[in-house]
Amino acid sequence: MLHASGIHLARGGRTVLHDVDLTARTGQVVGVIGPNGSGKTTLLRTLYDALTPQAGAVVVDGTPVRDLSRQEVARRVAVVAQEPESELPITVLETVMLGRLPHRPALARPRPGDHAAAHAALDHVRARHLAGRLVSRLSGGERQRVLVARAIAQDAGHLLLDEPTNHLDIRFQHEILQLVRGLAATTVVTLHDLNLAAHYCDAVLLLDAGRVVAAGPPAEVLAPAVLAPVYGVAVHRTELDGRLHLLFSPDPCPPAEPPTDPHPGPETDT
Repeated sequence: MLHASGIHLARGGRTVLHDVDLTARTGQVVGVIGPNGSGKTTLLRTLYDALTPQAGAVVVDGTPVRDLSRQEVARRVAVVAQEPESELPITVLETVMLGRLPHRPALARPRPGDHAAAHAALDHVRARHLAGRLVSRLSGGERQRVLVARAIAQDAGHLLLDEPTNHLDIRFQHEILQLVRGLAATTVVTLHDLNLAAHYCDAVLLLDAGRVVAAGPPAEVLAPAVLAPVYGVAVHRTELDGRLHLLFSPDPCPPAEPPTDPHPGPETDT
């Protein structure tokens, strides 16, 4: 289980997270949603101790993350972050092998078990055929599958993903989240697409300006009355084949006031 309580974090003189709580129970997929600038990525980075909050604590399977070494954190928590595209001449297999680093001493050579874990991870994401390709030559969808494979090879019980569907077409968005959904890991994922959150998440946390607006099952959090004030759009909810679907439209603008003549003439009777 992954639990954050009372997370308060300020950066550059501005409070980014205000007393945020999050719980991801064992085996759950928890989605973190909210508008741009709401604190989603900051919260995710706090969960794996890349950022230190001024107040509050993150606990991984009963142990405060602050009490763990960097290597111990990496053994327990795998991260798929938003990474800039690299032109480094590194292959897919070499990238996935990076996930094995927490499991061996510094500077030690890979062991046969490391290679086996990397190949098994590539098989899991159906990317074994890409093993010898340069990561820089992959499509967006292929690259995300490789990053998920690296996280699988890390063999951590917790998985954190920051916008893994960004810049992917619809097919690859669902393919990546189906892969994530099928993993035996406790998962926290930040998402912009609320329909993807409804489809793949067991629970949802909605942030706005660094504060928790709502948290709970998707059917409760993804309600028009909850979402509309946060996103500033009209939200309509429906069900199709037993699944929740959301539709969005701009709020109608109020009628414009009639212009006022700054130099009115004399009133006349009509």
